[in-house]
Amino acid sequence: MKKILFLIMALAAIPVFAVKVTTDGKHNLDKVAGKYGEYSELEIFEKSGKWYATKKAFKTETVPLVLEKDGKFSAEFEHEKEIYAYDTRMKALVKLVKDDTDQIISIELPTGKTKAAVDKNFNMNKVKGDWCDFEKIVQKNGKWYIYNDHNNEYAPLTVTKNGFTIKFEDNIARFTFDTRLQTLVKIDEAGNIVETFILKDYCPEGYVEL
Repeated sequence: MKKILFLIMALAAIPVFAVKVTTDGKHNLDKVAGKYGEYSELEIFEKSGKWYATKKAFKTETVPLVLEKDGKFSAEFEHEKEIYAYDTRMKALVKLVKDDTDQIISIELPTGKTKAAVDKNFNMNKVKGDWCDFEKIVQKNGKWYIYNDHNNEYAPLTVTKNGFTIKFEDNIARFTFDTRLQTLVKIDEAGNIVETFILKDYCPEGYVEL
């Protein structure tokens, strides 16, 4: 019962489309054509009227795209099948969970710089929760922390007008809630997105970010 109540509270606090894909039923391949990742690890392109994906992982592979239903499409790489879609709310390419293709596992950023749509009406409740490939953001005694449940440690964070920061020795990491992607993002000093995050409550069991 407590688990169900917690899930309801989490759903109330976070926009559903932050983790569930939204499509118009079309594949919109022309809108996702291009290179993705800091080192162009993924490329989607057209050649001779057909669409392909190139992935640089364990090795570089190029495979044809397979058009799935509901605007989704897939690429059968040697190491795994990957399923994608153009999310019409985010206006971005997203990777989907193989066993639940309505669920977003990651947001694919184009190679190069992507300016964050900084939330001018930011409040910490928008980013409260447990995030994949990150830590848990919690409030305790009126203050906000990054909580590591493995070590039961609370690291204080500094709330700013449009987000929050965390100090690691001499480095300051900056975060905000992106109003276009509707999720937590890490940004650099110029406001460009460095990394995006998905709520852990919605991640598939055993999820590991490669």
